[in-house]
Amino acid sequence: MGRQIGDFPLEVLKGYKPNLIYKPTDFERFWEKQKIELSALFPKVSVDWRNYPVPTVDVADITFESWDGTPLKGLLIKPKSVENCPVIMNHHGYTGSCGLPIDFLKWTSLGVAVYSFDVRGQGTSPDFAQYVNGSRTPGWMLQGIHDPANYYYTNVYKDLLMQVSWIKSDNAPVAVTKLGLTGSSQGGGLALSLAALAGDIDLVIADYPFISHFERALEVANLGPYMEIVNYFKLSDPQYHSYENVMRTLGYIDSVHFCDAITCSTLMTIGLEDAVTPPSTVFAAYNHLATIDKRIEVYPQFTHENNPFHEENKLSFIMKHLVNAT
Repeated sequence: MGRQIGDFPLEVLKGYKPNLIYKPTDFERFWEKQKIELSALFPKVSVDWRNYPVPTVDVADITFESWDGTPLKGLLIKPKSVENCPVIMNHHGYTGSCGLPIDFLKWTSLGVAVYSFDVRGQGTSPDFAQYVNGSRTPGWMLQGIHDPANYYYTNVYKDLLMQVSWIKSDNAPVAVTKLGLTGSSQGGGLALSLAALAGDIDLVIADYPFISHFERALEVANLGPYMEIVNYFKLSDPQYHSYENVMRTLGYIDSVHFCDAITCSTLMTIGLEDAVTPPSTVFAAYNHLATIDKRIEVYPQFTHENNPFHEENKLSFIMKHLVNAT
């Protein structure tokens, strides 16, 4: 693994569609096995309605006990007294949380309900899984790195599959007319992967997605969670780790490996000064999307940060593909 300075020019990025050399040959079988195992499990979910000061919405605190009993905290924010409507499942960034109801009022103003859950081990939610990795690098990227079936993000994806299944079920508080997935950074990568894993998704909005095209990210990222893996290689005795073994595990959860199964309307964005999720890793995912209804917004001066201009693009995209779509 060599380290590089800088990323490709925009004209190169637009056509950047790398070969997926680290996509495991048993990728589909691996995930089909996980889904079969999950199909026999049913989450225990508590929904506690709040007395919320905004009169146009209903807000509930959710505790979602996932496949291994991990209680994941979440929120539901929906238009007042509405029983069926379009739904968005939002995913937060690395080290973040499910957020606050006020974060999602812009979407409920369109007539859309929003679910947002903590990722396990992040926010205020625990992680009941047990990992063996031997890494002294802090963070979640190396948790279970040598065991694809019990890697941290494998477990996160299993949580997401159970959550989306519950959201679509008759047991959920809102009947779903259309379902969209959104997220930024870690959340953007999770939204892409879940769109492929779950299927039957109507919309994806992925802002500067993380966990995408790891082999390139490890070459050019200068900040953020990818550096946990770079430092793992730098600080660990080579006889106790293998680049190929690490990449094999990451290959099962790399969001770019899911993109050829995404056929719904998709909106993405990237800032060209982003050193956390380098533009080439985002364009790799975008250019591998199977859908023809896709758009990527590029902001040359932006880094890895919230973009208020793009927030309005997202509102328009949600109106077109979730609210007004037939």
